[in-house]
Amino acid sequence: MGKAFRGTATRATGLAALFGLVAIGTAGCKQAEAQGGGAPAAALAFRDSVDNPPPGPGRVFRLSADYPKAMPGPCAECAWLNIPVSFDTNFPPKSSPNEWTQGKWADYIGAILTYVRQGQDPNLADAVGFRTDIGGGTRWFNVPWMAYDPSVGREFRHGTTNERTAELEDLVGPDGKPLPADADSIGAAHFLPQMTTACKQRYPRGFETWSVGYYNPHGGYAIGKAIPKDGVPKVVDYMGAPMPDGLPFPVGTAVVKVLTTNAPVDCVPFLAGSPEWRVNRHVMNPNTKEYMCKREVQVSRIVQIDVAVTDPRSPTGWVYGTYAYNGTQKGATFWDRLTPLGVQWGADPWTFPAVPKRDSLALQQSVANPKLDIFQHMGCQGRLAGPVDNPQSSCMSCHSSAYAARPGAKSVMGTNVPPSFGFDGLCTAYSADNAAYFQTTRPPQSFPGGKYPHAMSLDTSLQLEVALQQYGQYATSKAPQPCKDPS
Repeated sequence: MGKAFRGTATRATGLAALFGLVAIGTAGCKQAEAQGGGAPAAALAFRDSVDNPPPGPGRVFRLSADYPKAMPGPCAECAWLNIPVSFDTNFPPKSSPNEWTQGKWADYIGAILTYVRQGQDPNLADAVGFRTDIGGGTRWFNVPWMAYDPSVGREFRHGTTNERTAELEDLVGPDGKPLPADADSIGAAHFLPQMTTACKQRYPRGFETWSVGYYNPHGGYAIGKAIPKDGVPKVVDYMGAPMPDGLPFPVGTAVVKVLTTNAPVDCVPFLAGSPEWRVNRHVMNPNTKEYMCKREVQVSRIVQIDVAVTDPRSPTGWVYGTYAYNGTQKGATFWDRLTPLGVQWGADPWTFPAVPKRDSLALQQSVANPKLDIFQHMGCQGRLAGPVDNPQSSCMSCHSSAYAARPGAKSVMGTNVPPSFGFDGLCTAYSADNAAYFQTTRPPQSFPGGKYPHAMSLDTSLQLEVALQQYGQYATSKAPQPCKDPS
């Protein structure tokens, strides 16, 4: 998002072809809003979706929330923890043109994908979705409190949520006018690399991203501690600072997120053959091309797979990686047609815009795959970002801004918690805001810069950020914010 936007932001997851389209509509949104009034926290925290699936056959998402009650032992399947990669920095930076392969980063992210795809459908088909039970036990778990907001909350087919969304009525620039068709992203929507001008004219509001994320047993254990069965987040003291119970995430935690786009193949050729999930997402007004509150089950194509793992060798404790779907790449399955874009383990605080251009040094905490053959897309100054991510941000800087107000209080980005998804001047000039946003931190460290001294670290989890944000809305208002159509 090239410009800041108004409204509440969230970054941070059927067989409709046989059974017809299902609409929740304005009445359904009001029904979902009413469900929040007076209901106990547990009922709202752990419900499967914000909308109601229709009766009859068809795929229905079920929240995976039977979290491990005891800390899992060492992760024997976490092969990446034993791959000899280097997190060292050098001043001045050393040039390493072959770091992707000789530095073992290709092997590192490949080991994560091997773990993620184990037991999954070869083509991640719509009728199957992402499996949570692998090898006779539950491998993957979801974050609760993500089916509360009627605008962006979990839908009933695949459990996806609407990413990077402002209030639908607020998808305009700071001058009050719609953002131009050549903008990189527009609040709730995005454009994709290699799009033609004609396609941007057909879809002047861009495309929506609907995604769903999962944590493995180590991460699931932490989530279950942070948000127990009563639905009320639990905060404890960690090294003298408040943090959700169970955090920081233990070694062995792995996270995967499946991201979809409603972009058609004729606009984005590299999506050819991508799994076509049917999700209950926003309907586009055919006259204005604006996204409305009304939802219908519609096709969304898988465009990106994000992975993240804890690694004690990393200065942040984490490594993030991104895969893009490449329909031109040979492969027998969907997983074989994924192209790794790179890895990132810090925000490179010595590189512009965290420092003035005259003092900027080469990146040392991002490594890109040099053999990208579908598009060249990275984040701010070459930091890692995926095709539907904000090109002025980066994976690590965005996730490192995952903070929350104390449970029971509302989290308002840019007021009492950091602006995870954008602010005026992001990546364009050296500033105090950019210096804070592109810092490398580790919990329980406060967000840099001193503007949010009471914000509580969530150890890079944007999903927990959404969960605590929505709990704060429930605790203070007893009802979710209503969805509002573009005015």
